[in-house]
Amino acid sequence: MYEEQKIEAKQELIAVMQEENTLLDVILEQQSVLHDCVAKKDWAHLEDAMNNLQALSDKFVELEDARTALSGDASLASDADCAPVLSEVRGKLQKSKIENHALNEYIKTTRKFLQGVFDSVVPQRRNTLYSRTGEIVRPELSGVTLDRVF
Repeated sequence: MYEEQKIEAKQELIAVMQEENTLLDVILEQQSVLHDCVAKKDWAHLEDAMNNLQALSDKFVELEDARTALSGDASLASDADCAPVLSEVRGKLQKSKIENHALNEYIKTTRKFLQGVFDSVVPQRRNTLYSRTGEIVRPELSGVTLDRVF
């Protein structure tokens, strides 16, 4: 009786990990779409891609919670039935992490470049100005008119 429950729990655990594996394929595909939207500056589709990715991430967290509850303290890496699926899930998680890092670096570099351009084209006051009453006066941003669409 106890063995049957153990086998059933193990099968359920493997099913959850396979579902995570399938979901990670979709997440990786969505990350690629997100990266393309950023690279092409397609802001309309970017928001949709981000919302889709957030929904997928929420679903993955639910599956991960279920997997954690099912596995308990058991070592999945040493289990012959679970190890291949676990290895695949970990590999896809690593790939997802690398994709996120690459996108973050691209955004950081682009932001730094654009900030440098704006700072040289539209220099802003760096000093803090105070009014007679001692309140901080925020200088208004100067307008910039471009004769070219990017």
